[in-house]
Amino acid sequence: MIQNKPRIVSLQPIVLGDNRRVTMELVVENLPAVFANVAFTMPDRLDTPPTKPPKPAADVPSPYPNLELSILNRHRQQVASLFIVEHKEEFTALTMHLRQPDPQEDYTARAEMTYQDEVLDVVETSFRLRQAN
Repeated sequence: MIQNKPRIVSLQPIVLGDNRRVTMELVVENLPAVFANVAFTMPDRLDTPPTKPPKPAADVPSPYPNLELSILNRHRQQVASLFIVEHKEEFTALTMHLRQPDPQEDYTARAEMTYQDEVLDVVETSFRLRQAN
């Protein structure tokens, strides 16, 4: 895939005021460069018609890793999760929802980066919900 494998630099769970939502701030490094398949042209200024960019070959795998974010309870059961296919962003902030949050519970925020069935990196961070006043 890449000489320098992508890795997770940080995972920061931020509990929102309602104790039901947790924003997961994630920083990763060593991702492949993003290549846009977009041609910017001004048709009225062209002497020749624009050419279409080449289509990627279907049998060439994407160079981007997949990423799974999850929240685990103290029994290591997944209580919230999301999956990002072909993750391309160095910084991501996504909000996850807890259906039955427990302010007394110890939770774990977990990020797992994979590429073609190989685990590249896993980061876990413990956190608690805010205590009611």
